[in-house]
Amino acid sequence: MDETTRTTRRYEVISGEAEFRALQPEWDALWLKAQGYCYQSFAFCWLAWKHVSKPHGRRLKCIVCREDGKLVLVWPLETVRRSLWVYLVPLGPQGGDFTSMLIEADAVAEARVAGAWDMARRRCRADFIHLPYVRERLELHRLVMRERRILFSEAHNASAARLRGQGSWDAYCQTLGTLFGKRPGGFAKKLSREGTVAVRTLDPAEEAETASIIEWMFRCKRAWSERVGKRSVWLDLPEFERFLGKLIYSGEVPSMARLIVVTLDEAPVAAIIASVGNPWASAIFAGFDPHYGKSCPGLIAVEQCVKWAFDSGYDLDFGVGTEDFKAYWSRGEASTAWTVQTINSIWGLAAVRARRMTRDLIGRVKNLRQSGAAAPHAQEPGAAAAPAMRSSRETGVAHPE
Repeated sequence: MDETTRTTRRYEVISGEAEFRALQPEWDALWLKAQGYCYQSFAFCWLAWKHVSKPHGRRLKCIVCREDGKLVLVWPLETVRRSLWVYLVPLGPQGGDFTSMLIEADAVAEARVAGAWDMARRRCRADFIHLPYVRERLELHRLVMRERRILFSEAHNASAARLRGQGSWDAYCQTLGTLFGKRPGGFAKKLSREGTVAVRTLDPAEEAETASIIEWMFRCKRAWSERVGKRSVWLDLPEFERFLGKLIYSGEVPSMARLIVVTLDEAPVAAIIASVGNPWASAIFAGFDPHYGKSCPGLIAVEQCVKWAFDSGYDLDFGVGTEDFKAYWSRGEASTAWTVQTINSIWGLAAVRARRMTRDLIGRVKNLRQSGAAAPHAQEPGAAAAPAMRSSRETGVAHPE
């Protein structure tokens, strides 16, 4: 049902910052009731808009649904212009968060989601819709995968640790095996041979120290990414670094994250940022000193993050990825999330066809050049002319692209 056939259910695309800010009280109430994830909260989205999206010239496209005037769905989106085309993407820093709508699960939830998806397609004026990490179990995934013009789709492994109701921390750890030959606490014991190991969760209001540790984490993360050949655009964005700090403490919205630091002789060797839970917390960002890599300080930080979530009464979402520690702490429980991009306009379809034609043309030119370069060798003394000519024709037919 859409806004024209069901008078009590109305959808709207919020594009103004003032209207977006005014949603906070209702949005907060829905987030608590629907047990939303951190990236679905108003605080997260407001900070992402203010410190990442708006400075980069993106346009706000937040879809909301009301029934009898009551807010029942929020889907924060934004548009990004790339050359001559417009992409619709989830509002946020694009650092690995899932894509989903904030909605309370009830008998008509699927109808609301379908209406919001229809609004995204029709009213946001995008040539492409790019949705990273849509959980396979969601109605949104089913709707997107039914689209006729899917440009690409990619599956990702996702892990989460269910920690609530596990009794004591020691009892929970007894249900785990070993990670790289170590049980919980083993990596900290190994690092303690180098000096005094301590763990601290920073007070959110300690802004200066928080900013200093986050800057250090980014330096470590950049060094790691260069070493393993995995470079992400957001690693070089000062806006994303600032956003993480504001997520911990901003003064204008509630604190949505905590910074856990592992130190060796009072110097940081690893740190991790995790969101508060509702009841799901999320591991957001981590970094470690590669100098102590053999002692695995990063795994100590992860363990301390899991323990913090356990003690706080949260479950912990590790996001996508196939890292061993994610499978270990989630006890092998995994799900699938999909990154999907659809073509949403004739202009977008024209762009795809033009790219394909250009790629095909370049491929054919390369093949012709390779064939032309091979022909003189066929005429050298002792070479048979007929096989060389046949080889040239076969190359042109077998590799047209």
